Amino acid sequence: MPQYRIKRGGMHEAFQASRNKIQIIGGGFGNGKTAGAVVKALQLVKSYPGCNGIIAMATYSQLNDTIREEVYKWVPPSSVKRFPTMADNTMIFKNGSKINFRYIKQKGKSAAADGQTSSNLLSATYDWAVVDQIENPEITYKDFLDLLGRLRGSTAYKGTDETMPASGPRWLMLTANPSFNWVFHKLIKPMTQYKKNGSIHPDLIVDSDGKPLIDLFEAPTHENKHNLPEDFIKTLESAYTGQFYDRYVGGEWGAFEGLVYPMFNPAKHMISKKRIMDYAMELSYKGLKPEAIEGFDYGNVVPSCYMIGFRDYLGRVFILDGFYAPGMSIDQIGDKIFEMRLAYYPYINIDKPILADPAIFKKTVVNQQGKMSTTIKSLLQDGYDLMLRPGQNNITSGIAKVATYLSVDDFINFETGEMNGCLIYFADHLSWIADEFQSYFWQMSSGFERVDKPRDENDHAMDTLKYMLSYVPDIRELMSNVHLYNGEFPIWQQQMQRN
Repeated sequence: MPQYRIKRGGMHEAFQASRNKIQIIGGGFGNGKTAGAVVKALQLVKSYPGCNGIIAMATYSQLNDTIREEVYKWVPPSSVKRFPTMADNTMIFKNGSKINFRYIKQKGKSAAADGQTSSNLLSATYDWAVVDQIENPEITYKDFLDLLGRLRGSTAYKGTDETMPASGPRWLMLTANPSFNWVFHKLIKPMTQYKKNGSIHPDLIVDSDGKPLIDLFEAPTHENKHNLPEDFIKTLESAYTGQFYDRYVGGEWGAFEGLVYPMFNPAKHMISKKRIMDYAMELSYKGLKPEAIEGFDYGNVVPSCYMIGFRDYLGRVFILDGFYAPGMSIDQIGDKIFEMRLAYYPYINIDKPILADPAIFKKTVVNQQGKMSTTIKSLLQDGYDLMLRPGQNNITSGIAKVATYLSVDDFINFETGEMNGCLIYFADHLSWIADEFQSYFWQMSSGFERVDKPRDENDHAMDTLKYMLSYVPDIRELMSNVHLYNGEFPIWQQQMQRN
């Protein structure tokens, strides 16, 4: 049998000691997260005789080739009454405990855009569950909630550890590699935010006393080096460089080679809509109603994107709201923009043109009567009284400006007032913005060299953002005047009105 050696004070010791309802163990390749979850599950099999547990992965092949093989590596064969078969993928132990090996992706199932899928494996009641690689795109937030709701088992504990639950234990144990899908937005970011400053994010899962029901454990590959062959880490260090190293060895969320905006960090750049809205209201009540900043990118089959936000007296940009959807008619687009502008009009000055895709000033469509063609710009302007102005469409300069607004980290921090903040913030309910940032890559040549042009996909929010920042001040102008700030609302308001 292999040995599971735990380093004192390390991630694995903390994970094995966790008694919280949801336990997430993540980080770099080879840091032992899967082994840790399996070993803990087998302890539950022993300590709760007769328990019914589930170990799951996204697909059938992953389940049998990866996590089940890991279980076989650690389980004492003498404790097993029956091993899984083709007909019944369940391991039954001599003490009556069961491990149900199940995959979450069902035949014919596709992950809907809104995540409203259902998994027919969740028809039983479980005492505990393990999901390996929860970040897999085939697994949705709905699947997570469904499984959490199935943890209703009440098998009695038969051990001597007083910290263990008397029954159940009704634990959900997850392993995760760094990614930026719902796992980050719904689980990792809220917990990271709580650990950082104690604030309760709307998505943070808490008990009736406001205590988080999630424990998060993360570590790089090196955390598990005492359990790895000598050449394993050396091989990874040779194979992975730059952001690949940060992601797969360092275990950092969101690091990925070739991203146009690798400096984007949801934990830093995305904050609650309520916080932004409260700030806009505060400025308005003080007679410093900020200027709106809006952008629009038209799509027919591909998504249309609209964003609305404002700039404050320091020049910081706050993206407050927007929409991102394919197949919208001109009327639907016009109605939605009008509705959003109306909602925020009391708090921000909406009296400047929307900066839009220059193509809509030329692209024509046939009107509803089929009698004449007109531009998309004219339909929106005439039908909904929307002033539109072409945004600057130079890709290189547009990306450069967005990158500088994201990169600044020595400006006044919006949350703390310290000099470690950035110049642009996004409301965190706009998850499609984060999704695009994390899927917006440079083109690569046939020789795998980067080309200074982004891929023409997953770019509708990115284009909208470039249009929005077309005429905001250059970063050098803002930074050269930062010393004028004195803690009040000084001459910046006048300066903004001139821009």
